[in-house]
Amino acid sequence: MKRALLVTVLVLVLASSAFAYTSDRMDFGTIDFKGAKVSFVMHYDAIAQFEEGGGRAGMLQEAMALFNIGDYEKVVVGWGDVGNTALNRFMAGESKYDLWRVPFAYYWSLASKGALFPVNEILPDEYFEALPKITHDRNLELAFNGQLYFFSAGTDDYGHATFVVFNKDLLAAEGLEDPYELYANGQWTFEKLTEMARKATRDTDGDGIIDQYGMSNMDPKDLVYAYGGAITKRDENGKVYFAMDSEEAIAGLRQWVDWIRVDQIASPTALASGGDAEWGSGKYAFAFLPFYAIGNHTNWPFSHGILPWPKSPYTDEPRFLPGTADAWFVPANAEYPLGLVALDNYLFPIENYYEDLDNYIAGRVADRQAYDILYTAVENFWPEDYYMNFLGGRWDGSLPYGKVCGDINNMISPATAVAEVKASAQTIIDEMFGY
Repeated sequence: MKRALLVTVLVLVLASSAFAYTSDRMDFGTIDFKGAKVSFVMHYDAIAQFEEGGGRAGMLQEAMALFNIGDYEKVVVGWGDVGNTALNRFMAGESKYDLWRVPFAYYWSLASKGALFPVNEILPDEYFEALPKITHDRNLELAFNGQLYFFSAGTDDYGHATFVVFNKDLLAAEGLEDPYELYANGQWTFEKLTEMARKATRDTDGDGIIDQYGMSNMDPKDLVYAYGGAITKRDENGKVYFAMDSEEAIAGLRQWVDWIRVDQIASPTALASGGDAEWGSGKYAFAFLPFYAIGNHTNWPFSHGILPWPKSPYTDEPRFLPGTADAWFVPANAEYPLGLVALDNYLFPIENYYEDLDNYIAGRVADRQAYDILYTAVENFWPEDYYMNFLGGRWDGSLPYGKVCGDINNMISPATAVAEVKASAQTIIDEMFGY
């Protein structure tokens, strides 16, 4: 009935030739693409939901009629190719009516090459204030030379946020404390997590080989942020600087060393990024998983709980680390940027954002405590914990962050490893931002 009513309203609007559009963020005025074709550039089909058979079928056709869009096409390429595909279309002048869904891995490269449209030039402050909190905060933290590029409420805002997931059955079998009770009592700390993980790590079958670990492996940058440090920060003038040599950041890296090398309570093979098959075996007490990977719990042969990162000696409370993921962008050479933003608003209203969030959380929780924690998270992600990934991933030793991780693995102390890359890291930052 709701869809039929909407179609009827659209017919009446079209019949009156009034194409004025007001979204849940702003009054766009008259939107008219004058029959132009819109291209959606994506690394997966992110608009299938609006086509026949999708959960929100018909919305794209409605938008096309309302905004006088002549046709649309989908340019779907692999995750590793979408950044270059977008850039090539921009360089060739083919992106004038594009909307790009681009993973965060390509954001800085596209922004620094001038390929993204600064939406703050056409959208009022009130528009950004109306966005969900995590989108609003991320937009400010990831500004490039004072320009804002994020505008959509249809992005994967929270999918790469990392949480501490625990095996409730294993902890109970080992006679260990309930992490939920520790959290509720203000005792969820790195010291307590380490203590429990030590007790859970053991040889369960007597063959002399550890086969049950206290935790899976993790990306050390999460420990840097959870300890209150950062890879990069902005000074009082907004200038970005390399911040990994702070006391908090070094302490986070030392925690990684202690867990992996000293205590040997973290699996040497189980990685959090992209999910963790070994965690699903039930042989780990704790894992550090991105939000999207927790959805695999339907296949886990045990009950699980979800918590934020623990409180460190440098933080007043446990931290929710936001991570970053995909976002829609408008190319810098767009012929009709306001129309493209209006199209996004129509397809991805904030009401649907929160509906999707509700479903996302419901599919990842197994108890009331996790439900409450995840809803707390979406309003309390630490706004400064956004990694400027042009300094490299942990696996890329040719770039500063990856070199730090590799050097620490090669028995170099965290402080020394960071000191050795500080100058080169700052040079990369300065070149990126044109300092």
